[in-house]
Amino acid sequence: MYQDMYVEQSVHRYVPSVTKVLNILLIVATVIVAFQFVFVNYAIFGIPLVAMIIITYFVSQNAKMDFDYTYTNGLIEITRILRKNKRKDLVVCDMKDVVVVAKSKTDPVKPYIGRRMKTYDCTSHEEGVPYYTMIVRDDKTGTEIKILFEPGEEMLSVMHCISPDKVYI
Repeated sequence: MYQDMYVEQSVHRYVPSVTKVLNILLIVATVIVAFQFVFVNYAIFGIPLVAMIIITYFVSQNAKMDFDYTYTNGLIEITRILRKNKRKDLVVCDMKDVVVVAKSKTDPVKPYIGRRMKTYDCTSHEEGVPYYTMIVRDDKTGTEIKILFEPGEEMLSVMHCISPDKVYI
């Protein structure tokens, strides 16, 4: 049914300036609490200092996010990579379960705009980069999942060859 095809693509999530400002504010607040801990009263500021260090670490590390899109013989896998070392499969679906793939906010996906459904945002969030919407139907639960992603031309053309009626380039 499917030809032997393999396409892989990686997308780096752009860190918005709001997150960068939040990281700087957390670092400054942690330094202030550390000075309070050292010079004022270590008994009162000990627990807040540890909490601030942990929060600052996790906020700064979770901002580093990448996505891998893999197409293998009709199987689409989207994986999230946190901190360049922790991988988690977000979506694994077969092309037969795909309802539609099209540029976001175009006619083929308009019926799905505003509908309440589970949504995975796997885009880079960079301005000017076009992204696509993929709707996948889960036959077991009868629900639909919306996936926002940025496939390359090669991945789109392979998907279009397999399902030209579902993939709009």
